[in-house]
Amino acid sequence: MWIAHYASGLIAKPFAPVVPLSVLTLAGALPDVVFFLLQFFGIETFNLDGSLIPRGCFPYSNDYPYSHSLLGMVISGVILAALYKMNTVAPVSLKDQAIIVAAAASHFLLEWPSHREDIKITPHDSNQLGAGMFDHPVVTFIVECAIYLAGLWVYTTFAPMATKAGYKTHRNRLWAITLFLIGAQAHFSFGSAPTTETRWVHAPLFLGQVLASCWLIGKLES
Repeated sequence: MWIAHYASGLIAKPFAPVVPLSVLTLAGALPDVVFFLLQFFGIETFNLDGSLIPRGCFPYSNDYPYSHSLLGMVISGVILAALYKMNTVAPVSLKDQAIIVAAAASHFLLEWPSHREDIKITPHDSNQLGAGMFDHPVVTFIVECAIYLAGLWVYTTFAPMATKAGYKTHRNRLWAITLFLIGAQAHFSFGSAPTTETRWVHAPLFLGQVLASCWLIGKLES
C-alpha cells in the first residue's frame, strides 16, 4: 500500500488530539521509512524485478525482514513513541504512545492484502504473507484512494476543531493536499520505474515522498 498508510494517522487523530498529525501519519508509514533507510546500509535490499513489471505495480522483489515484519513494525512504533515523548515538552500519555505504536503496527494489516508474498510476522519466520493485490493496479489505485479518503473523513468529522485550523483557515489546502496524494498514488499504481538503480535513486525518491506527504498532511491542522 502507499497513501492508504496515511489513513492510520488520520483515523488516530481523534483519539490522540495532542499528538501532531504529521507524527501520526509518519507512524502509519514508518516501516517504509525504516526500510528505505536500512537498505542504504545494506541491511535490507530493494530490488527492481523485471519479471514483475508486466504483472502490475511496485515491481520490486525486496528482502526486508526487519522493517516489514509485524514484530519489526511494533518495535519501530515503540521507538518513534519514545522519541516523540523525549522531544516533547508537554506531557505525553501512555494512551498517546500506544496509539503511535498501533498506527505503526497497522502497516502490517494493509500490507498483507496488497503485497506479494514478502512480509512476515517475525524477521526469521519461514512463512511469507501477501495476497498480491499489487498485481492488479486499477484495484490497488481504487482501494488505496478509498482507504485514504475514509481516513480523511474520520479526521475531518471527529477530530477536535482545534486540530483542523490549517485547512479551515486555508480553504483550498485540504483539496490541494488530497489531489497531490491521489496523484502520487496514480504514479505508484500506473507509473514506471525511472531507472534501474534502486538503492540510490528509487529509494531516496520514495523516502522523500513519504516524508513530504507526512509534512503536508500535518499542514491540515496548523
